[in-house]
Amino acid sequence: MFTSTQRNWIRKSHKWLTLAISIQLLLWLISGLYMVLMEIDFIRGQHLVSSDKLELDISGDVLSFAELSAIYPSANSITLYASAIEPRYKITIDKQLQVISALTGKPVANITKEEALSLAKLLYTGSTEQVEAILLTTNPPNEISARALPLWQVNLNNALDTRLYISATTGELVSKRHAYWRIFDFMWMLHIMDYDERENIHNPLLTAISIISLLAALSGVCLLFIAFQKPASKTS
Repeated sequence: MFTSTQRNWIRKSHKWLTLAISIQLLLWLISGLYMVLMEIDFIRGQHLVSSDKLELDISGDVLSFAELSAIYPSANSITLYASAIEPRYKITIDKQLQVISALTGKPVANITKEEALSLAKLLYTGSTEQVEAILLTTNPPNEISARALPLWQVNLNNALDTRLYISATTGELVSKRHAYWRIFDFMWMLHIMDYDERENIHNPLLTAISIISLLAALSGVCLLFIAFQKPASKTS
């Protein structure tokens, strides 16, 4: 099937291709194993908060959608949601978000530090003895998107360095982060080889290494056939 020259060329190709991708293959195995072993709900921090504690109470004098639409006739979208303070509406006017009190129909200010801490203590399922809050308006840490700013970063100061991110505009819980999530995020970065944004699975580096890995695998299959190839019979 293969000539002597072809066999030698395939062996050398397989050796150098495998050498070129050996470290990344190891990183793929390690990162993939971690991501497979960890429960995704645990990584997302579902165990850290209890959303049942924040219920939408519309038993009081809550303005209806019709009443709010009459006050803001140019609103493109209207959404009623629960906050730790009172029922509120999110409305969008010309692509600009406004937060409106569902009781008064008037715009409300961004939530304060005390309100952010109260919400975190209400939602968090663990101890809040050492809780602290920091307002983020620029340059957020890598674990949270800048698109969500402004945010209150509520640090729980526990063994897993748990943080809750609360929107300073709406008072809603945006995300939960902890040590195992950060390890997962690091493993994801290694897996997709996007060392900047950690989001682009179509980056050129990943594409190139994937192609080289495929070539290495194909050359390995060829070597398998070579190993079982019958030697050419000698004529006397």
